[in-house]
Amino acid sequence: MDTTGLDAAYRDLIRNAEATDSTRLSADARSLIDWTMAHLALSDRILAATARDVLSGIPAVVDNREAMDSATVEALINTTTHQERIDLVRHNAAEFTAAVQAVPEHAAHHPVRVRLVDRDGQPAADQELPWSELIRLRATQHLPGHATRLAELTQRPPR
Repeated sequence: MDTTGLDAAYRDLIRNAEATDSTRLSADARSLIDWTMAHLALSDRILAATARDVLSGIPAVVDNREAMDSATVEALINTTTHQERIDLVRHNAAEFTAAVQAVPEHAAHHPVRVRLVDRDGQPAADQELPWSELIRLRATQHLPGHATRLAELTQRPPR
């Protein structure tokens, strides 16, 4: 599958994340950046595994509970630096993108069960989507939303 949009979204996200490293930020902004990068690193692992399932033709499920679990996210934050989290996002994104590229175009419509929870662990979505739609949403909404938030945080004056 074509990953041009996904690649561009990750480049923008990483660029904005790197800009947060040299910016004076409030404690709240730094906490949000830390959470965002840990969440993305964890969710990309989940998505890469799903891509491998799609490639194999087996039932595919995206369940983001691990990437939203406060204990799991905090453990990652507490054991890594900001730069290490950026590197982890970069690495996991590369694995995810490579897995997506390996999926042939004819498998783009493979159904994927998407079970999402919010930060409080409450159900946010439980639906079936074609794989290609999930990738499109990741590239056009999810990643750009996080990239925009990171950019906005660097433009706010510290408190």
